[in-house]
Amino acid sequence: MRLTPDALVLGPLALSWSHLALLLGMLVFIWLAARRGMEGKAWGVLLSALLAARLGYAAEHLAAWPSLGAALLAALDIRTGGWNALVGLLAGALAAYLLLRREVVRLLLPAAASLAVSLVPLGLQQILSQPAEAASPDYARQVVQYLEPGQSRPREVPFGELPRPMLINFWATWCPPCRAEMPLLVEYQQKGYPVVLLNVGENPAVIQGFLAETGLVARVFLDSAGLQQAFRVSGLPTTLLVASDGQVVARHLGPLNRAQLEQLLQRLR
Repeated sequence: MRLTPDALVLGPLALSWSHLALLLGMLVFIWLAARRGMEGKAWGVLLSALLAARLGYAAEHLAAWPSLGAALLAALDIRTGGWNALVGLLAGALAAYLLLRREVVRLLLPAAASLAVSLVPLGLQQILSQPAEAASPDYARQVVQYLEPGQSRPREVPFGELPRPMLINFWATWCPPCRAEMPLLVEYQQKGYPVVLLNVGENPAVIQGFLAETGLVARVFLDSAGLQQAFRVSGLPTTLLVASDGQVVARHLGPLNRAQLEQLLQRLR
């Protein structure tokens, strides 16, 4: 078991702190409600709160998606995260009242306990992420290779010469979530944003085959300088926001949706 800024790592499994907080909160809420003989109705309250929190997040960031349909489809993909806690709590409270009426107070203890427990992983994440990390000067001087679109042989550039601030995405072709988010990242790279696609552990032929298969046109870097270890990346995909002084000011483990990417890029401006 390892504790990293991004996740609780159990062997090959990297469970992000936000997902762990959600999971623990759900388990505590249902367990305590079941002890009070209210498990069935507690599930109704929980599912109502989760659905509303997800839809609330999609509505809050509706401008980030090209259409309402795209926003609703993105809301169904819970792998990316993104929740509106206030909307979820209000919807959960309303569902509890409708289902339980005068007995609604019996759910206050399970709800309070679940919120308290869910704060523990989020607190650990804050502790492990402080102080903000910076790329080691040794790695800043390391040379990394990159492939330009249509290029058969990689070129080289010192990592410290890459533009900052920048968004670094650690990925691999064998990683399904990486493949799913890649068109979005390539889209923003083509728009001129400093999106560094840093492939982990694969040779140029494999990367070129993936790009040809998907029809993506992108500049891809190769992690030949051990940057995955330098930035304490615990799983793929991982996206880091690196400030102009080399400090990591934001981290995201797992695939990004359009709203999350927009939020990160706004911090570059």
